[in-house]
Order: sequence, then structure tokens, then C-alpha cells
Amino acid sequence: MAEVPLLHTRLICAIRLLIMIIQKVIKGVRDLDDAAVNRIFKTGIVCNWWRTVDPLPRAEVVERLNDRNLLWHQNCYDQPDPMQGGQVFSVNTPFISTTAGTVERDLVSRTNIVTAAWKTALSFATDSWLTDGWLFYCHLFVIGKRAVPMELFSEEVRELNVYPGFSPYQPEGEITAKIVIPTTQIERADFWSLAAARAAMSSGILPTASRTLANPNFLPPDDYNNLRDLLV
Repeated sequence: MAEVPLLHTRLICAIRLLIMIIQKVIKGVRDLDDAAVNRIFKTGIVCNWWRTVDPLPRAEVVERLNDRNLLWHQNCYDQPDPMQGGQVFSVNTPFISTTAGTVERDLVSRTNIVTAAWKTALSFATDSWLTDGWLFYCHLFVIGKRAVPMELFSEEVRELNVYPGFSPYQPEGEITAKIVIPTTQIERADFWSLAAARAAMSSGILPTASRTLANPNFLPPDDYNNLRDLLV
């Protein structure tokens, strides 16, 4: 009889794997040297809250992963947060912004406008075209519905069928990770000088990066179901 609960648990796990989507994303980061990139390969990409308060108070994680904070992360990132004594919200956010690209519909011209993931990520990486930057290529898990309290799953806030509320930042194509993007989900980091980034944006084509650092801890997800690519 002990085998029945075990089989039930395995069935639930199998169903979750079938509905889960492994989404490729890009994270743009500025102000890093090679040593800092290699440290990220060891620790993962952590949220600002963890950088502000280290060690991370794990008991508070479930309290901070809520709809209100996700809304502020998306729309009020640089505003003073009354829940944090007036500190700018970004200082203590438990979320991590990444992009997978998005599609906007232009009703007047009867066409769809694709914003490639690399364009949004490169803008963030270069601080809106002011400095050199890095593009981190990662994988996140999404499940096609809201799962804000669940740390494992990222929020596809770009998806209007899941997040129908208006946001002026929806065209950024954001997939919001939580607390940390583990090192095993970070494939590589590409360095972009400001000049090269501006040239790519001007031409609308992203060439091969002049310099790439591969993450030795990355575990390719290609053998799993439901791997979804970037919009390019």
C-alpha cells in the first residue's frame, strides 16, 4: 500500500513537467568585469534584496513574493516604497527582470511589431546606451499562469492573457525571476562595448559578440520538454 502515495507523487511531478515551459531569456547587466561575471557563474544572479541584506533572511521570502511587490517591480521600480521606510523599491526587490522579447499589435497598420529580446536587454546592459555591458543568456521555468508565491516559477508578465492589467513597460517582454537565477540555468555571458552595442541597435542586427564567457556550471535543458526560444 505504501507504493500508492509514491506513484501519486510521481504522477503529479510528471504532469507538472509536461505543463512547465523552459523559457530562454536574456538579462542585461552593466558595471561588471570578468571576475564579477565569473563570480555570478558560481553564485547565480541574485535579486537586489539579497545584495542589500546578506545573508538572505529566508523566513521573509514567502512574505515578499506577493502581487503588490511584483506590480511595484514592474511599474514603480525607481519610486520610494512606503513599505520599506521610503527607500527606492529597487533596493529591496525580491524579483529579477529578464526579457524574452514581445509582440505588439498595430491596429492602424494591421501588423504585429516584434521587439527582439536582445534589444531590450542591451538597452539595460548599457544603461540606455551610456556604457559597456553584458548579456547573460539564461533559462527560466514558467507555467502559463500566475504563481507569484512559488519561488521556482518565473512570472510571464509580458503575457497579456495572464497579466491583462495595463503596464507601459509591457513591450519590454519581461519574464520576472524570483530571488535567484541559479548558476545551472545561466548558459553564458556576452560582453558588448558601447560602440558595438550602438552599432547593433542602429543596424537592427545582433552580430556575434566579440567576447563570450561560458558558464562551466550550466546544465543544458535541451533534453527536457517544452523548451521555448527567444523572440529575435
